[in-house]
Amino acid sequence: MNPVSANVKEWQLSPASPSIGDKVTISGTAEKNDIIDVSILHEEMVPVSGKNYIYQINKLTIPESVSGNKNFFEVSATGENGIVVKDMHIRVKKFKWISRHTNAKDGTATISQSNVPSWMSYFVKIDGEVVSKKEASEKNKDKSNSNNGQVKLTFETSYEAAKADLKGNFICSYDTDSLPAGDYTITVGGIAKEFTLNPEKGKELQEKELKVKKKVKGL
Repeated sequence: MNPVSANVKEWQLSPASPSIGDKVTISGTAEKNDIIDVSILHEEMVPVSGKNYIYQINKLTIPESVSGNKNFFEVSATGENGIVVKDMHIRVKKFKWISRHTNAKDGTATISQSNVPSWMSYFVKIDGEVVSKKEASEKNKDKSNSNNGQVKLTFETSYEAAKADLKGNFICSYDTDSLPAGDYTITVGGIAKEFTLNPEKGKELQEKELKVKKKVKGL
């Protein structure tokens, strides 16, 4: 998706270091009455098992656009560590299962969808087949050794997030409840910034307590 970017002068994210479940706020200044496009990019490394990779999203939500369902969602799969992606399937469950498939081109498989209804959440399964570069060149290679490497899934969501007022000020919010922890890139009107979404606060504390208990047992 390549919308015409608003003339955004500056923007901020609050809180600067959010955790899963926090509602983040994006605010800034642009030209008056500009429509502010926001793009959120995230990558997940998925291990390969045998000749396949699989990833599941239990609750995918697309933010609401200020002008209807003008949004865009894209997933790309690329092999890492000697792995080549052959194809990708995406199965989305709304009221019923909807399936899409694509073959990889030059090692990358991409599926995108625009105008996704934002008033509901979706259960998503992403999977596909891969081939090892070594396996492709060594006909007698033991297939059991092909379950190495990873597939990088790149997710990008773009939507019309806000409209600047007569003074050029704009503000919008984003609920992180359905996002996985990790590093993200947010682009607002052509200005990109990176931030880290931390694990849910309760889970983070539980993980620390578990590490302490393991250390105590090891003494």
